[in-house]
Amino acid sequence: MVQYFDSISDDLAEWIKHQKIFVVATAPANLKGTVNTSPKGHDSLRVLGPNQVCYLELSGSGIETQSHLEENGRITIMMMALQGAPRILRLMGRGRVVRVDSPEYKELIAKHYQNEESQPLAQSPGRRGIIVMDVRKVGTSCGYAVPYFEYKGPRPTLINFFSKKDDDQVTEYWRVKNAVSLDGLPGMRHERLGPGWLGSNRTALTIDDIGIPGTAKWSEWLRPRMKDVAVLTTGICIGLLAARHRR
Repeated sequence: MVQYFDSISDDLAEWIKHQKIFVVATAPANLKGTVNTSPKGHDSLRVLGPNQVCYLELSGSGIETQSHLEENGRITIMMMALQGAPRILRLMGRGRVVRVDSPEYKELIAKHYQNEESQPLAQSPGRRGIIVMDVRKVGTSCGYAVPYFEYKGPRPTLINFFSKKDDDQVTEYWRVKNAVSLDGLPGMRHERLGPGWLGSNRTALTIDDIGIPGTAKWSEWLRPRMKDVAVLTTGICIGLLAARHRR
């Protein structure tokens, strides 16, 4: 049975700590944009409070999550019980990117990623940032159709891949692989990439930022149609006046 809550309870927070995999879902504002889901592992997810979680992420061949969060902030994190009692948990809210080696990043690392299990991730040259999520709604459902799986351990492939690279090589990887999203949104933002790659974290969307299918912005869609809008408005006004006169 589906249940919704306004915050993460203590028992759900404890359950989250034992999950070995979670899935992150984001999407661009444009209705024709690509919805992204990204599975995550390792000891990376932390419950910071009843309405806040974060996870430490490594670099990868895509930059969808960061691009979408910088644009509109929408994010859902889902996890499911693969052992024990069935359960599906969804955390819904707004997220932001905390850039690697920023003061806030260093503070989060010092407070939440000092245990032995998280060290390979926290010390990897490929670390790309921390995603902080403000949780607005928590949903649980039965999970009766989710199969059992036996956990064997973290997959070391990605950590091993970046362990062979220095900071300059990782920076070049960002430049080549993480420049833009699949839909052309700005990707990685970090001072290591140079002045042209800097940028503020997500700001509030305006009406001009909201995409229309097949177009980039409201203004671009509306501008060539302003004459038609004016004609239509004039016709409505004439019709209303004529109807009033007949009365």
